Amino acid sequence: MAKYEEVFEETKNLYTQLMLASGISNNINITILANNKAKDIFKVNKANELLKYRTGDDIIIVLNEKIFDQLTPAQRRIVAEESLASVGYDLESEKIVISKPDVVTFSGLLSKHSFEVWNVLRESIKSLYAKEEQTEDEVAASSKSKKAVA
Repeated sequence: MAKYEEVFEETKNLYTQLMLASGISNNINITILANNKAKDIFKVNKANELLKYRTGDDIIIVLNEKIFDQLTPAQRRIVAEESLASVGYDLESEKIVISKPDVVTFSGLLSKHSFEVWNVLRESIKSLYAKEEQTEDEVAASSKSKKAVA
């Protein structure tokens, strides 16, 4: 069974600083815990209704602080930002949203071509799909108007 612990004060302060800067703490109660046996550097967990009722936590981020603490301060900040990046709040529906990363690719590909080149390719593909969808919509609208005239 996992052994959860409180994080170091330095880690707690870093997360508090980032949450205040982003404004996320205005709508979401996030707790940071450590599990030094975890295989991943962090894991974002959305609290179920029972846990939220008992603790008041909306999100629990479980951090492998043993690994985290061995990083440079700049690297720790990046990991903390990354762990918080998936957490959002939809003001219209008043719900917490946990998003998946928007960049998923192979490190070898990025090493070979660079992130900038890969990102331009990704955006080009998005644009081509959007253009294709727009063309299909125009054709569908055109055929509807032809049927209405006939």
